[in-house]
Amino acid sequence: MSAGNSNTISVEIMGRQHQFACSAEQEEGLKQAASNLDFMFKDIKHKTNAATNNERALLVAALNLSYQLLSARNDIATYQEQHNRLIDVLKKAL
Repeated sequence: MSAGNSNTISVEIMGRQHQFACSAEQEEGLKQAASNLDFMFKDIKHKTNAATNNERALLVAALNLSYQLLSARNDIATYQEQHNRLIDVLKKAL
C-alpha cells in the first residue's frame, strides 16, 4: 500500500481510541473488525464480572477469533471436498 492511498482512521477498542492506517478499500472492514473485537472484549468483561483484566480479556477475545477463523477454514475445506466429489459424480453421470 503506498502512502498516497492510505487513510488514518480512529476506532474505539477497550474504551480507548486507536488510530490505524489503511487503504480506503479496507476502511469499512477495519471499522467492522474493530467493532467486533470491542464487542467481544466487552462481552468477556461482562461475563467475568470485570474480574478479568483488560489484557486477559483481549487475549481471550483474540483466541476466540483465532478459533473461529480456523473453524471457518476447516468448514471451507470440507465444503470444497464435498463440492469436488459432487462434480466428479456429475461428470461420471454425464
